[in-house]
This record gives sequence, C-alpha cells and structure tokens, in this order.
Amino acid sequence: MSSQEYPIKKVIKRDGRVVEFDSNRIKNAIKKAMISVGKYDEKTLRKVTKYVLEVLKDKYGVEKTPHVEEIQDIVEFALVKYDLYEVAKAYILYRKEREKIRKEKMLLLNKDYLDEVDKRFSLNSIRLLASRYLLKDEKGKVIESPKQMFQRVAMLIVIPDILYDERIFDKEGFQEIHKKDIFDPDEYDNRLGFTLPDGSRVTWNKYHLERMKCLYDELNEKGMMKKSWSEFLEMLKNGEFNDYSRLFLKYYNLMITKKFMPNS
Repeated sequence: MSSQEYPIKKVIKRDGRVVEFDSNRIKNAIKKAMISVGKYDEKTLRKVTKYVLEVLKDKYGVEKTPHVEEIQDIVEFALVKYDLYEVAKAYILYRKEREKIRKEKMLLLNKDYLDEVDKRFSLNSIRLLASRYLLKDEKGKVIESPKQMFQRVAMLIVIPDILYDERIFDKEGFQEIHKKDIFDPDEYDNRLGFTLPDGSRVTWNKYHLERMKCLYDELNEKGMMKKSWSEFLEMLKNGEFNDYSRLFLKYYNLMITKKFMPNS
C-alpha cells in the first residue's frame, strides 16, 4: 500500500503527543517477535503487516487518529488470525514487560506519563537518576524529571559562554571596574532564559543566577567586563543572548544522547 493511498498520517502516543505515523514501526515490531521465537519469514511478515494496515485504514480512515495501544491490539489480533500463536505470545509478553517497565519508571519519577527523554534511559538508569541526581522536596519526593535535570545542567554550562560574549567581555582586561551591584537572585528566579525554536522556554533558577553573578564579579574585578551588571541584566531581559539557545541545545542533546553525562 503506497503512502499516497494510505489515509492514516498521525498516531497518538501514550503521553498524549500526536506524532507522524510510521508503518515501519509495525513491521519491525512483528519482525522482532518472529525472530525471538525462530519464526521469521519475510513473506509472512509482509502479509501480516499489510493486513494490520488494511484494518487500520478501514477502522480509522482519514478523520480518526489511532492510539498506539489500539494499533498494538490490532497487531495481536492479526498474529492470531494467521495462526502465529508463538509469535503472538512473544509480542504480548513484550508488551506486558514494556508496560511493567513504564509503570515502574513513572513510580520512580512520580509522574503519570513518560516523556521522550524518560524513554531513552533504561530502568536501572532511571533508578540511579532518581536516587542520586534528580531534585527532591523536603520529604524526599522526586520533583524533577530527567529532562528537566539535563536542561538545568545545560543552562548552567552555557553561562560562561554568555559571559565571554564579545559584546560584554574584554579579554585584554582594559575595562574600568564597575561598581558592584546588589542583586537578589530570588527576584529573577525562573524569569530569565531562552526561547527555543519550538516556542518553549528554558530559564535559569536562582542558583544559576547566583553563580552567574559570582562569575561576573570575578571577571569584573579583572577589568574584563564592558558592561555593568545592571546593563548586562537588561540585555538578558531583552533576550539579546537568545542566540545562545543553540549552545544550550547542543549541551542538552549531548546529555540525552548519552555522549556526555554530568555528575550533577
């Protein structure tokens, strides 16, 4: 069935997100189940996959969007229909195991759904993050997701990049030392940050800002700052450093792809 005549374009994920429908995901899931029980056959795989897609087409048509669970139910039905009982059992057991893992992750993270970052990490990794790295309240309850933690770390890492921006930094140290401004980080807690390409916001918390002020003061004492703290703060408020969102995303993506893991 060509993509032009196939009506379903989107699928609803478990977390409620609506994403592009990819028929290859169905084919690959069936293939994995077949291989796991030594029953792989390309012709049978194509036949079952085609049947699943036909059922989806008839059931949902152009206007309806299937949920991922509904698609998986149809796959189970198709496997049984074609007498692939061992493959169906393997597929069902896989679904149950994945559901068990999802529930345990949600319990550890104190969430009612998993986002795209939660899914990237194994259950053991989530256990480690929850026990050692994620923020907790005074009762020991997790109040931060892995995604939020990686964003928090990336926002910390990008601070020196901003302070070394040539608009405000003089590497020669020929600037007049500015008067030390009084600054209350609580006043700007989660108010300053970046707007990302998707329209979402990431912000510095009061601890980020406290560290930013300390670094600024160190550089200012060496005559390296072209702007006073209050002038720099206005630039932040006006979004004049939003182009550093690209560096933030670079650092963030290094972490979620596990190429760099901080000791947060």
